[in-house]
Amino acid sequence: MTEVAAPDGPGRLVAALDAAGALPAAFGPAFLAAAREWFVPERFWYRPDEAVADVALNRDGAPERWLAAVYADRPLVTQFDAGATVWPELGHRPTSSASAPSVVAGMLRALGPRPGDSVLEIGTGTGWNAALLAEVVGEAGEVATVEIDPEVAAGARARLRAAGYDRVEVVEGDAASAIDGARRFDRITVTAGVHIGRFPYSWVRSAVPGGVIVAPMRADLATGPLVRFVVGADGTARGNAVAGLGVSFMDLRSPREVPAELDPSERDDAAAESSWTELAPWVPLLADDHRWPIAVALPGCRYEVRERTADRPGEAWLVDPLSGSWAAVVAADGRYAVRQHGPRRLWDAAEAAYRWWTDRGRPPLPVWEWTVAPDRQRVTLPPTT
Repeated sequence: MTEVAAPDGPGRLVAALDAAGALPAAFGPAFLAAAREWFVPERFWYRPDEAVADVALNRDGAPERWLAAVYADRPLVTQFDAGATVWPELGHRPTSSASAPSVVAGMLRALGPRPGDSVLEIGTGTGWNAALLAEVVGEAGEVATVEIDPEVAAGARARLRAAGYDRVEVVEGDAASAIDGARRFDRITVTAGVHIGRFPYSWVRSAVPGGVIVAPMRADLATGPLVRFVVGADGTARGNAVAGLGVSFMDLRSPREVPAELDPSERDDAAAESSWTELAPWVPLLADDHRWPIAVALPGCRYEVRERTADRPGEAWLVDPLSGSWAAVVAADGRYAVRQHGPRRLWDAAEAAYRWWTDRGRPPLPVWEWTVAPDRQRVTLPPTT
């Protein structure tokens, strides 16, 4: 390689991931060969821990601190608001990042690339993951990576070339429409959140029979499961969430993406229907496994929760931006007052989905079955025995 890594940086990272049981032995050499620092921009934002806000770092101004952040097991935000926010200002919405190394390792474990494989990456980011894949598949394999943001794609391409990974093909384009299935891959990895019911079937067509696709799936109500699909000879991808690996990725975006905002202005409408429930709203809404049955039943629904404290009653909001429906649930007199408005009774549907799930023994996320076929997409629980 044409670059030289900082002394012991990759080695310390590998040792830390190995000690945590996060790095499969087969991928250790790739992490040592492709130094993360080669692919991280000079300027980025990161959180030293979850208790603090994002910190802006510049390599020129604080090189030791910059390197420490690069080799920590933390995600690094490299772009806010599709580039509209200029470093060091903090933006509203991260739109590109370098994932935490443990997440990268976990996704590689789920993907299972082998020497000689052809791999497609959707979401290039910094280019580090593509370099790791190139190390794993070797000269007999091939890696192509697609990035929608022109600036991000150009930066990753330059960093890959500078580090000696000339064989990695970097394609600028919208992977949701640019990938047409004309070219087949053994493995496909997706590094952006894909909404349930909106998985581009062209990605399935782009995998060989028996090929593996890993993708972070999400709904408006929930994020988290990394789903490992296997593509069958019938052209249907079937999969389950990977146990023990919760992920949170930025949404798959298109050039016309406009973020939807919640509008709370109608939440006090006098025409809302009133009722009561015995179910505390934070029970189904604040745990990932609990929230997913509601997310599947109400895929476009969003929520806010404020748990009860000494200073305020507990309350929760459900909002469906498409239909304009909303529900408010507030702790009162040992029960919970419910107010609902719009064509959908969101709390009634949410509570029914939660109780349906509890009646089936509260199965965890890896039990759910995910299907992407030419004519349908489903998230289901297998029949109980």
